[in-house]
Amino acid sequence: MTRLGAVVVTLLPLACGVARAQDLQSLEKKIEDQQRQIDELRAMKGGSASAAATNDKDKAADDTVHWKELRVGDSKFKIYGFLRLDAIYDDSRPNNTQTVGFILSEDPAAPAGSTAGHRNKPDFTMHPRLTRFGIDFDGPTVSGLSDAKLTGKLEVDFYNNGLQPQAESREALRLRHGWLRMGWDDFSILAGQTNDVISPLFPIVNPDFVMWGAGNLGDRRPQLRAEYAPKIDDDSKVISQGEIGLTGANDNQDLDAAGANGSGFRDGETSGLPTFQGRLAYATTVDKQPLEVGAWGHYAWDKPDTQFGGKNRFSSYALGIDYKIPVYEDRLWVKGELWTGANLSDVRGGILQGINKTTGEEIAARGGWAEVGFKPETWWTLAAGWSTDDPDNNDLPSGARSLNRIWYLATRFQWKPVEMGVDFLHWKTEYQGFGDGTDNRVQAFVSYSF
Repeated sequence: MTRLGAVVVTLLPLACGVARAQDLQSLEKKIEDQQRQIDELRAMKGGSASAAATNDKDKAADDTVHWKELRVGDSKFKIYGFLRLDAIYDDSRPNNTQTVGFILSEDPAAPAGSTAGHRNKPDFTMHPRLTRFGIDFDGPTVSGLSDAKLTGKLEVDFYNNGLQPQAESREALRLRHGWLRMGWDDFSILAGQTNDVISPLFPIVNPDFVMWGAGNLGDRRPQLRAEYAPKIDDDSKVISQGEIGLTGANDNQDLDAAGANGSGFRDGETSGLPTFQGRLAYATTVDKQPLEVGAWGHYAWDKPDTQFGGKNRFSSYALGIDYKIPVYEDRLWVKGELWTGANLSDVRGGILQGINKTTGEEIAARGGWAEVGFKPETWWTLAAGWSTDDPDNNDLPSGARSLNRIWYLATRFQWKPVEMGVDFLHWKTEYQGFGDGTDNRVQAFVSYSF
């Protein structure tokens, strides 16, 4: 045998062994890859093989965490909302059984139409329209925007009736919030639809219309917002907010809609200018409870194509304060708002009256609300409050609403995720030139949050 043959005979078994080892390694790698894929599939379904072996309680807790949070790429989506039914009784007629802004006059001499409610004509309604569904978006940081952190929100309920009222079993979706935010440390920019900067608080009662037209200002609108909130110390910060928004987003005002020149164009849009709003606030904690006090302002313009009272350019302004102050731990607190302004229908003031078409006057108004909350038990909350919207009588035409005044009591029972509540509102609306309307309103609800 040649030397070469001897080498081949010697190395052949070794080569075969190496080849067999490589085959085994390849097979092991395939098995590992398949096991990893199986684990990933199990994780997507709510847990790995080891999680499947845990007890039922742990598995239920796992499901509670994972079904609400979904991931797509670098974005996380969290689902939230509630299912709710409201039942409402009035002993006299409001302007709307659900979205009440004022009470119809009970004066028999009042002119026929929307101001003639007649005395003690009761009504009862029930609806699921406040049922809500939302998604919170937690996105990535964007290096091309100086590491801006992306967040967002999409939220809907069922209060959109469209142009014509729909049957109570045919509720339609309404967009409440739809926005994105880019944040850098203490500064952020928001683009989309959300609440106004002004009047950031809400009374506990009248959830359908949150006391708009009855003492509470603000609403939602498409906007571009900037916020700067630097910390003073570990517990305190100063909040500066500014908003550029759409005028006419809420009152949809078109004073000359019946005329040939202005029909179909909202007066805020034809002004060529947006709504401007700003707020400056101080926020801190007292005994681990949040305290916040703010001051704010609003300015906008309306410009119909037709003149009213000799002019066709009108301004809208509001100035106000808000406060939420803990009095004793988390058991007793006060909150509320005060404001003054003119032509406030688009921010829900002046009992939803903005301009006197006869005289061309912007209707001035002042108002606000105050509320005391008390929580005797962790599951039980009580509240009492007072609210008013008072337009200037000198600016009003005959038959206009001249005063809204309400006092109310409310109670809430919270056994998470179930909440129940009952509200009582004593509501009086006065009119220019004839008698008022008074209503005792009771609203009860039950909801399940998720």
